[in-house]
Amino acid sequence: MTMPVIISRRLPEVARPLVLLRYRTGRGLENLAAGLAKELPGLVAPSLTFSERERHEVWVATEDITVHCVEGTEADVNAEDLEIIVWAHDFLERKVNLEERKDAIVDGVRKFLQDHSHDVPGYVSGFVWILLQPTAFGQL
Repeated sequence: MTMPVIISRRLPEVARPLVLLRYRTGRGLENLAAGLAKELPGLVAPSLTFSERERHEVWVATEDITVHCVEGTEADVNAEDLEIIVWAHDFLERKVNLEERKDAIVDGVRKFLQDHSHDVPGYVSGFVWILLQPTAFGQL
């Protein structure tokens, strides 16, 4: 019987997931975006975790998620208020139900916005985009 190998950020085989949270300038979104950035690891980690693999399990912890919160510029064109892009390794297990994984993050972000966007005038637009690709990560 083969024992499962748990892959975490301490092992070099898999890059840590990276999240870019870009928010539109001039809309008063700074505090909302900063709060959302703190919540995103808890929303993204479970959506990238899987245990269906025969020889490997991938458990993504919140501390494995890096979030960069970046204000947009006046030069941005056709930008949404909040743009959340998640880069992660392209395990087949993530690909087969990628829409469900994305939906879980979208649902979490929507709930966060319902609870925290009262100070922002108007509707807050945005998206979540998960990009899976081959990765290589080296800790410095």
